[in-house]
Amino acid sequence: MPLDMPFRLGPFLVDEHGGLMPTIGGDANFTMSWRGCLVSASMRPSGAPEQPDAVELTLQAVLGRVPSSAEASATQREAVLEALREVAAHAVAPLHFALSADHRAILHGSEALPLPVTSRALVTQVARFLLEVAPYLDFVGEAGATSAGRVNTWPG
Repeated sequence: MPLDMPFRLGPFLVDEHGGLMPTIGGDANFTMSWRGCLVSASMRPSGAPEQPDAVELTLQAVLGRVPSSAEASATQREAVLEALREVAAHAVAPLHFALSADHRAILHGSEALPLPVTSRALVTQVARFLLEVAPYLDFVGEAGATSAGRVNTWPG
């Protein structure tokens, strides 16, 4: 029995050639865990006039969290903060560093991909991002960053 094309597969519309596009009027968002690191991906229309047939793939990895003063010594906390300063100073483009309000260390980057996006192109970009993030994840983990779960957030 042939498939009706295009068809919806999770957050994507799949065309007759296997190309992936965000669903109409929405973004294609998904998350994964890699080496204990939460990674979020979002694919949305680029909106750039020079790339009308493209999507922007945004990837974000939570490297860890700065330990609170209640759970770590001042020395350990300062070691993590110093490691994060190094990450911020040396993050290689297109990666950018941010520290969230709940002290999660986040690396993020984005790239335009031509439509329709093939599954191979999407998996390649995600894998490349994960490989780029790996040294930062190791560096921050060795400094003593704690797991990336949210804590001390209000309202919770």
